[in-house]
Formats: sequence, structure tokens, C-alpha cells
Amino acid sequence: MALARRRQRQAVEMRVRDLGLSNQQFWLLVALVERQGASLAEILSALPMDQPTASRVLAALSRRKLVRLDSDPADRRRRRMVLTPRGVQFGARCLAVAEEVRKAAVAHFSSDEIATLRGWLQRMVDNLDELDRISPPTPVSPENGLAARRDRDK
Repeated sequence: MALARRRQRQAVEMRVRDLGLSNQQFWLLVALVERQGASLAEILSALPMDQPTASRVLAALSRRKLVRLDSDPADRRRRRMVLTPRGVQFGARCLAVAEEVRKAAVAHFSSDEIATLRGWLQRMVDNLDELDRISPPTPVSPENGLAARRDRDK
């Protein structure tokens, strides 16, 4: 799985190198094109990205004037992500690359094989979610953390 993910990342990076986007920025833009006006929570439901990372990626895209945050008229606490005109141009290019890469990844699979693969991958995710429910990971103690290692190595 790691090899497939790495190759997908490489395929994307080679095709959008001139846009100067990180892999995470690329996929967030694709998600925004596919879900224009979505909230961050809605975008995160479609991406393997945690909230703090997504917030940093969104801030970077906002600084580049590709995305802006608008208030949600239905809920003043929620912000909607909207592509700027420049973001629409980048997003269209990113969506075309995403579709090309997604299609290539399963090019020689039958529709039944694709459905089976998706089912197996979802089962793996469900199994790992269950592991975390029945045996939550142990929090990292401060003495095992990065700051403690830096202090120790001084």
C-alpha cells in the first residue's frame, strides 16, 4: 500500500510540478473542486488528512490566493471554502490530473475487481478503527517526546 501511495504521489507531482503545489495542497484543491463551498469538516470526510494538517494546508492555499473562507449563511460558526478565480484555474488542472491518475491506477482491473479491492481496503480501515476502539493507543509521555529528546541531546 505504501508503494502504491508513493507512486501515486510521484505521478501527481510530475504532472503539476509547474504549479508549485505540495501533494496535500493538490488533493485539498481537488476536493474543493469536487465539493465547491464545502466546510473543512466536509472536506476532511473525503481526505486522509487530520484537522490541524488541513488547516495549515488551507492557510497556505489562502496565502496564495487560491482559496478564500466565506461565512456560512446557515451557521455563523461555520466557514465555507471557496476557490478564487485563480484557484478555479489551478483546481481545473488538478482535477484533470487527479482523474488521469485515478483512472491509470485501475486501468487493467475489471469493475468487479475494483469493487473487491475497495471492499478489502475498507475492511482493513475498519479493522484498524476497531483496534483503536478496543485497545486505544497509549499517549506518548513527555519524556518520550521530541522536546525531551532535543533537551537530552543538547
